[in-house]
Amino acid sequence: YVRTILSEAGISLAQLRRSYARRMEKRLGGVNVTVPRPTDGLTGALIEAGNTVKGGSIGVFRVADPEAAKLLGVNPKELLLKIVRSKMVNGKPFYVTEVITHLNLMVNELALQGELPLRTILGLERPGATVFKERSFEVGKADEILAATLGIEVGEPVVKAGNVIETDGVVVGLEYNIFHAYQVKFVFRDDAEYRLQLIEVNKSS
Repeated sequence: YVRTILSEAGISLAQLRRSYARRMEKRLGGVNVTVPRPTDGLTGALIEAGNTVKGGSIGVFRVADPEAAKLLGVNPKELLLKIVRSKMVNGKPFYVTEVITHLNLMVNELALQGELPLRTILGLERPGATVFKERSFEVGKADEILAATLGIEVGEPVVKAGNVIETDGVVVGLEYNIFHAYQVKFVFRDDAEYRLQLIEVNKSS
């Protein structure tokens, strides 16, 4: 019935949800977005909800990370490629994305500044061939780089939301979105398919 009324008015349910999210954000003074599927990028969801999103710092490193290597199925001593990108949302540091892979990739730092997810820019994700496995949430402490990027103190808690990226049946990378733990909360929606809601927390409350 609701869908029929919206259809007659020329409005889709998705448009109505986006409009509601914008109104709630203005009322609450913070970010409130839903990422419908794991293949959808957080940046796109933020922009669609009416937020201003700008690129921040970008880092490209070679690192030794035995735990990441284990998830990637490679030798624990193997050096891995780690790409880090921060995002400014509504004028302030909001989150950092890390992608770790054992593949030898050509990295164009200018391309990394775009709105697309890092996994897409790096060619780790292909429509119809990529699935996301072993989704994880963990709490850690901000090191000097994360603290400086997010504008918080060293040692403050951060939340890492992770995906294992598998393309054509092969694990090709790990992806993490990292937030200040006191700034956001995650809500797992009870819809039939994957939906993740991210809400900015008022620090003064």
